[in-house]
Amino acid sequence: MSALRRYTPLRASRGTTIPPEIRAEVHARDQGCVGPRVGMPGACSGPVEQDHVRASHATGMKSPTAAWNLVELCRYVHHRLKTEHGRTWRPPLLDYLSKAGEMP
Repeated sequence: MSALRRYTPLRASRGTTIPPEIRAEVHARDQGCVGPRVGMPGACSGPVEQDHVRASHATGMKSPTAAWNLVELCRYVHHRLKTEHGRTWRPPLLDYLSKAGEMP
């Protein structure tokens, strides 16, 4: 069955709605893009977005929307780096969350 999965198109993502109380908690903790704080190269660019750190493992499902799984990243530089090079940047982001006391 899993061999057929790659040929089955995934449904389009509906995006993620982050509840206001979680969004406020993440913003209070991060207060802006955390990319430079974890060693990501490049100057911040664009608005700051809250992004899931843990991967969905190509299941088409989002990982949990909780403060322990979200960080603030600038849209054009650090969010893109995390998305395109997750194996490199997820570990430092998880370490950041761990040090912030956010691991479940």
